[in-house]
Amino acid sequence: MLRRVRLLRQVRLNSNVPGRPNESGDLEKIPKHSNVSSSGSIPPIKTSISNMLAKKKVEYNPEDNKEGVTYEFHAPQSPLEVRSEQIRKSHQASKWRKMLPSLAVGGALIWGFYAYNYFTADKKEAIPDLLLPDRFLPYLVSFKYQVDQDHYLIELTRKNRGSILAPHQQLFDGKRIWSVEIKQPEINIVRNYTPLPLYVAGIDPDTQEPHLRLVTKPEEEGKFVLLVKRYDSGEFSRWLTSRKLLDEVELRGPVVEYKVPYHPLDKFPARPQLQPLLSKIQPDPEYPENIPKPETWAFYAAGTGVLPLLQMLYSPNPPKGFINAYVSLRKESNLPSQLKTLNYFAEKCGRAKFTYLISDNGDRLEAKHVSRPQLPNFSGLMDVKISEEVYRQKLLAQKRQEVKNQIQGARIEERPLQEEDVIPKLDIRLQPQNAFQQFSFFRKQPPQVYPSFAFICGPEGFISYVSGRPNLNNLEQKDTGDLSGLLKDKGWTLSNIKRLI
Repeated sequence: MLRRVRLLRQVRLNSNVPGRPNESGDLEKIPKHSNVSSSGSIPPIKTSISNMLAKKKVEYNPEDNKEGVTYEFHAPQSPLEVRSEQIRKSHQASKWRKMLPSLAVGGALIWGFYAYNYFTADKKEAIPDLLLPDRFLPYLVSFKYQVDQDHYLIELTRKNRGSILAPHQQLFDGKRIWSVEIKQPEINIVRNYTPLPLYVAGIDPDTQEPHLRLVTKPEEEGKFVLLVKRYDSGEFSRWLTSRKLLDEVELRGPVVEYKVPYHPLDKFPARPQLQPLLSKIQPDPEYPENIPKPETWAFYAAGTGVLPLLQMLYSPNPPKGFINAYVSLRKESNLPSQLKTLNYFAEKCGRAKFTYLISDNGDRLEAKHVSRPQLPNFSGLMDVKISEEVYRQKLLAQKRQEVKNQIQGARIEERPLQEEDVIPKLDIRLQPQNAFQQFSFFRKQPPQVYPSFAFICGPEGFISYVSGRPNLNNLEQKDTGDLSGLLKDKGWTLSNIKRLI
């Protein structure tokens, strides 16, 4: 059809005929083989073309095309249509390709989040330690409770504790007394406070009093409790007790103030830790008799000065000996009731004896509360040899007595059978289920033993009254203050006391 239209258009332009041949008869008048000059005559038409044009015209009906064959030429697609068709085919090819844009956007967001945290995070948070002795680390005030008018119970938690907690880190150990240094950034000073291995497990909805629990597992490390007394004239105590929940404070430590000397019993299993229930405290292990006995201590404290003693008693691996504690308080409310309950458990297990001296009731530490010192059970290798020799002599004496009894009962007179001869007595040895049963029913109460070492902790006036004023003004930070007060009158010396400031 296009060829025919083009030919007819040429005929109209190159001829002087004003009209257009619309009938087949007009086409037949054109000569098939005529010589046309180059001046504008019509070129000759081939026979095949004229035959094709002479055929009868039939109107095309699409319904007659049963085979679905078409002879029409469609227009080419535009670039936009070609691109759309390519995208459609690519989406139909694979489902994963549909998710690629979403995955790319999600990955970019995650990378951006971690990159932001990496470049903007505080460098202190990269430290995996709970405490460092030479660097301040951030802690958060996770709980605060006012015990009475002057005392506050504050729980501190290591910042980002969940992400840095390591199972091998253990802050509390009954073999040492330690404290932490807290920095006041406004005036750039530090103060030492003794933490307790406790954390807040819940709150009483009526009284808002915390339910304290002992730190007994590695995953519970990174939290501890401070008992702080607020002084009206103390800038630091007023700043610390005014901290609100989730306020950040910086701590450094641990600062070891006293380490328990070595004892041969350290090679044997440790004494079990206290528990919130008396029936849950495991019994003490049995120690051999040929080893020197554990030491007995005396502890004279006033106010919050009792915290170093409580730290040792509440920590894992508590002291194996016995402690006589004399605690001077202005009011009974100065010490939280839950701490008194734990002290009562320690008494019932034979680990300590607490004597509370309340100033409002007229009680005061006097000379009758201070006993004379005795020599320590272990001071070197010679004491181990002495203990072994004493134990050997004890076994020899028992053996001599057994032999003597056998000689005296060699001749046994004939007698009728008795009931005990037919049914022998059974040797039933009951084992204690907890430390309370062990101390109350299975272990004989030891005689009164004088202490071999004494601790003094409290305000400066109390320490001077009991043992004299300490002096740490030397390079070794060793206490060289003169001994005086109640302890000097009883025969104590600087070698068997420790003044905790």
